[in-house]
Amino acid sequence: MIWYWQKRVVLCGVIFSIFGFFIFGTAELSGKIYGLKKNEQGTDYKGDKKIMKLQSEKSSQKKEQSIKDFVCRKGYKPVYKKVLKNGLTILVRPIHTIPEVSLQIWYKVGSKDEKSGERGIAHLIEHMIFKGTQGTGSLPLSESDINIVVHKLSGSCNAFTSYDYTGYIFNFPTHHWKEALPIMADCMQHCAFKDDHLSSEMKAVIQELKLYRDEYVDLLLNELLAVIFPDHPYHYPIIGHKQDLWSVSGEDLRSFYKKHYIPNNATLVVVGDVDYKEVFALAEQYLGNIQPNKKYQRAKSYHADDISSKSVTLYRDIQQPFALITYAVPGLEKDGDYVFDVIAWILGKGKGSRLYSKLVDELKLVTSFKVSYVDLFEHGLFVFSFEPKKVEDFDKIEEVIQREIDSIVKDGAPEKELERAQKNVRIRLYNLLESAQGQAYEIGKYYTAFGNEQYIFTMLDEPLDLLADRIQKLLKMYFRPTVRHKGAVLSLPEEEKKELLRLQEHSDKEDEKILSARIRTSPIEPPVYAERVTIKDPGIFDFPKPEVFTLSNGLKVLTYCNTVTPKINLVIEFKANWYYDSTSKPGLYAFLTKMMMEGTEKYTVAQLADEIESRGMSLTIYPGGVIMSMLSSDLDKGFELLEEVLSHPRFGKDEIEKVRVQQLADIKNFWDEPRYFSNQLVKERIYKRHPYSKNILGTEESVKSITRDDLIAFHDTYISPKGACLAIVGDLKEYDVKTQLEKGLGTFTGSEIADIEFPSLSVVKPHDINYRINRDQVVLCFAGLSIKRKSEDFDKLLLFDQIFGGGVLGSLHSRLFQLREQSGLFYGINGTLLAQSSEQPGMVMVKTLVSLDRLEEAEKAIRQVVATVIDDIKEEELANAKRAVVNSLTRNFETNMRIAQSFLFLDRYDFPRDFFDTRALTLSKISLDEVKEVVKKYLRNDALLVLRVGRIKEEKSKE
Repeated sequence: MIWYWQKRVVLCGVIFSIFGFFIFGTAELSGKIYGLKKNEQGTDYKGDKKIMKLQSEKSSQKKEQSIKDFVCRKGYKPVYKKVLKNGLTILVRPIHTIPEVSLQIWYKVGSKDEKSGERGIAHLIEHMIFKGTQGTGSLPLSESDINIVVHKLSGSCNAFTSYDYTGYIFNFPTHHWKEALPIMADCMQHCAFKDDHLSSEMKAVIQELKLYRDEYVDLLLNELLAVIFPDHPYHYPIIGHKQDLWSVSGEDLRSFYKKHYIPNNATLVVVGDVDYKEVFALAEQYLGNIQPNKKYQRAKSYHADDISSKSVTLYRDIQQPFALITYAVPGLEKDGDYVFDVIAWILGKGKGSRLYSKLVDELKLVTSFKVSYVDLFEHGLFVFSFEPKKVEDFDKIEEVIQREIDSIVKDGAPEKELERAQKNVRIRLYNLLESAQGQAYEIGKYYTAFGNEQYIFTMLDEPLDLLADRIQKLLKMYFRPTVRHKGAVLSLPEEEKKELLRLQEHSDKEDEKILSARIRTSPIEPPVYAERVTIKDPGIFDFPKPEVFTLSNGLKVLTYCNTVTPKINLVIEFKANWYYDSTSKPGLYAFLTKMMMEGTEKYTVAQLADEIESRGMSLTIYPGGVIMSMLSSDLDKGFELLEEVLSHPRFGKDEIEKVRVQQLADIKNFWDEPRYFSNQLVKERIYKRHPYSKNILGTEESVKSITRDDLIAFHDTYISPKGACLAIVGDLKEYDVKTQLEKGLGTFTGSEIADIEFPSLSVVKPHDINYRINRDQVVLCFAGLSIKRKSEDFDKLLLFDQIFGGGVLGSLHSRLFQLREQSGLFYGINGTLLAQSSEQPGMVMVKTLVSLDRLEEAEKAIRQVVATVIDDIKEEELANAKRAVVNSLTRNFETNMRIAQSFLFLDRYDFPRDFFDTRALTLSKISLDEVKEVVKKYLRNDALLVLRVGRIKEEKSKE
């Protein structure tokens, strides 16, 4: 996987994975809740009761206490460090909230270290590391061993390559984390890099390259890097160009690997439920004897600064143009990224930032505006991204951006803006403290960049006056108009469409010709080391239970005190979920929820944004619910603001027109993204005339027809505490929550919500849907009707999902991923029989991205798996699936947000309080024959439609 500046897609609170599956609702809580475990001493595992449970002992935390002081309040360091004799650095951060451990090994080598003739090798090695080891002293690992070991031990693994580093991630439940160390040690010394394995993996990497060519934001950013740094290795894309990869051999990889994959160029980061002394001892045991290269020196890179402004314009088959304005700035290794995070909050993050309020609200030149820092080590980029209402306004937008920058250079940033920015960075860090993998990644990144393992715990210690001075100097030095660069992706002119198609067809033929010579002849190697791995039983985890009460207005409340961080998260689920959207005016619900953040009777839109963002709060309203976070000290204010936006939206005329334009732009964006709109095309066929077929954004025609009266009527009808449920989790120890809620939200009232009468659904008849849009890859999707969440067959399909598509842990040993390993047909593939299973039946869905030249081959291969997968499933596979589900239960209690969502999940389906406690026992009773019997009902080629989206011949569907 390449670590790029990613464009995240979040539509009205529904978050999508990389292939566009709905995450919430695919398995139980998107398959994230399960587990039983004992600690290393064999006693019942309760987590850190002083952290996870409400205690009488008061925290010594002060207002605006430093992150480091907060973390150290129990007497231990944030991060423990040890350097072994061979130069390997070990960094350990013990956290004991759930029984999970994230291990990451970071190598200070990336695509920047490639010489001419080596482009793309660093990323290719990242893929091939998982393909086995050999030689004297190795375990050894077969090609399939790592995936099978991780799968058997209920873990997950992944890897990433940047310009400056490469990393490998292993996440395990506590009772299995030690098994990662011998694998990491073997992969540092003995990787095989067999040419036959490389032949199939090369094809997958070429598919990945095509995938990123359809990611237009990242593509544009790479093009800008190329012209901004013509004399520096950042000029070249991480993945390389395909001509760089065609002729690469295993020996080429081995040479690069032997040079850079050494202990004195590596850092092991371990975060989670561990004892740091034990980690040090085991790291010494497994990794301490690996020989270093004491003469190793990383080649220096050079870039000649210039006074120049570069521009890139790409033309693609899109409806909604977008643009980037960038400035080259110091890289991460200079002073970290805190100062740029603060600058981002001042200039463009949040609705209360200078440029958002100026460009979106006041001048109405853009429909969206974002700011980010691209944190490359040697040189960074500060990026402003936006979607203009009119392409002709690019110059105006540039001028506005530069004016605001120049005003800070001249007058400095006011203290209020600095405090707002700092508060939001603080909240981001508190959110990070809830995630073991997230902390491990940030610790590893900063230590690899500039050697400070405590950076995330100390970055906020800089005095505001010194920070203000640093910001002023940075903006003056690096944000000048003469060194401002810009890029845009514009709609492809009609007269150029044939030429783009010709270029793509030529590229496909080149790939087909070259890759056809790289044929893998050997089958996937069976496991060797995995057969020797011992599976351990988990112990008891004390699953949190909420306090439950109902407010006088009918709002049901679920609360839980969790003092891991001094913040609070809340989630409201309205009875009127997203599918209550208007039938006559689709998109009305989404329009309404956006309007609820556009000012109230008490606050203008600017004032509301200031009230929220000046406190580091976040508040999102989406069709069906509300998500909010705040510091625990701001709870009363949070309730006040929440009640205000729920009960008293303003519905101003100017704001309505602004939101209308934004939603029309959202619709264009949605239909520019095949991986996402393909789901909508599928839903419209599976759920004909059913509420689940609705597109929450609506259509251009419907959005244009929405009136103020429509918004008010919909709000009065459906935004109501009646039938709603609120989950609130966090540091509540100082509060009488029921009293505070009654005072803050008790005045929120609304109508009774009528139940929806869902029509019956029929099994899908097999048919084809072809949707033409010009992209390098084709979205290929097989889909059919499945079952409800409360079906007695749900758990059987849930277990099968682990075997078939990777399930709750995204296993790389699933049947579908094995197809990818053998053939290289696609970079990734997802499959589930429970997509969106909820109150109504969900969907069977298999989805991938594939190049046009391999589309027919991919279809045949997937159909073959669908037809035969159930025939040879073994008892061992079912046992591994049960362990995966059970051991991953605790992950839904890692963060405040996940805990809140878990409580709401139980309430939504009226599951008992001990649902998670008894989950292992429930699943243990399911037999292999029962699984097979149910799967045969739903996973059938004669009950699946086939959708293709891409450069295909568009034709009427064949039913």
